[in-house]
Amino acid sequence: MRVKLGFLLRSLLIVGTFLALVTLWSRLLSTQGEDGDPFVRQMPGRDVNKPNIPNNGPVVNNKFQPVVPWPQVEGVEVDLESIRLKNKNVPQQGAADNNQQNAIQKQYLTFKPQKFAYPDPMLRNGVLGNFETKQPEPPGVANGPGEEAKPLVLGAEYKDVVQSSIKEFGFNMVASDQISLDRSINDLRHEECKYWQYDERLLTSSIIIVFHNEGWSTLMRTVHSVIKRTPKQYLAEIVLIDDYSNKEHLKERLEEYLKQWNGLVKVFRNERREGLIQARSIGAHKAALGQVLIYLDAHCEVGPNWYAPLIAPITADRTTCTVPLIDYIDGNDFTIEPQQGGDEDGFARGAWDWSLLWKRVPLNSREKARRMHKTEPYR
Repeated sequence: MRVKLGFLLRSLLIVGTFLALVTLWSRLLSTQGEDGDPFVRQMPGRDVNKPNIPNNGPVVNNKFQPVVPWPQVEGVEVDLESIRLKNKNVPQQGAADNNQQNAIQKQYLTFKPQKFAYPDPMLRNGVLGNFETKQPEPPGVANGPGEEAKPLVLGAEYKDVVQSSIKEFGFNMVASDQISLDRSINDLRHEECKYWQYDERLLTSSIIIVFHNEGWSTLMRTVHSVIKRTPKQYLAEIVLIDDYSNKEHLKERLEEYLKQWNGLVKVFRNERREGLIQARSIGAHKAALGQVLIYLDAHCEVGPNWYAPLIAPITADRTTCTVPLIDYIDGNDFTIEPQQGGDEDGFARGAWDWSLLWKRVPLNSREKARRMHKTEPYR
């Protein structure tokens, strides 16, 4: 039996390649560092756990230096580590995990079928809705800056401090601090929205607001607007979650300010930076009074009669989640404008594209045909 020369050469090539790969992998494993990375070789006299920084003299403290505070705007920072160490009742991670698991288990055990049949809202053209205010909303300060969401434009002498406030807080806090926390705003709703009638047996709510180093006036204007424009019989509590802020005005000053509402507004502080979503989950655990959880940004203002249209679909079916139309507050002059995009009526769905960018997609013809009225909720 003859063995062809070509077959023999191919066999030797395959075997040789396999042996070379085994040898290479063995060498990589033998030089593996303590961190488990086979591609890290420890150099003589070098600690792989420390960065390779040349020693060219004394180490310079690169700690962030806060912007020098400007009039009526706070930028002073506090030492969070010393505050954290004072708390002797910090739960262990394992205990926290067990508490979360127990809470989830309890939620499943207490979930019962809904028996209350909430009637559908009714549109009566020409008849003002039962949740609409009969009188115009009172201003925070009569003819004051920013009332009715009119633009507040500062002079050129404020240019430097305005830029500093935007750099630190993301908004023109110099303008914001001159606007009343109880300011009146413009009504951007469709005219038809004012004539919906809602059954008054709505569910109560806990409002959860997460903040981190938020400016004082934008945060407090959010709280003030909720209290001002929400029927008090439905507002169970406002839960503020401080996601490890280090601004001085968000510490004792905030706690003293909230006392005026006698426990309606509460603040809880994270012992470390958790991030927005985890902080909101913590807020859900802290909220104990409302039947519905509502999440708001820390720099928003709720509009006229915002509560009933948002909660009515949930009251009818508690497996429903609702999202409002979110108008736009200009961060420079604090005007309020309708959100752009959508169909001819400004209605759109929110969606993510493949680049994970948020898009507003106009309603399709099928969804429009399903609704009897232009201002009905849509899916």
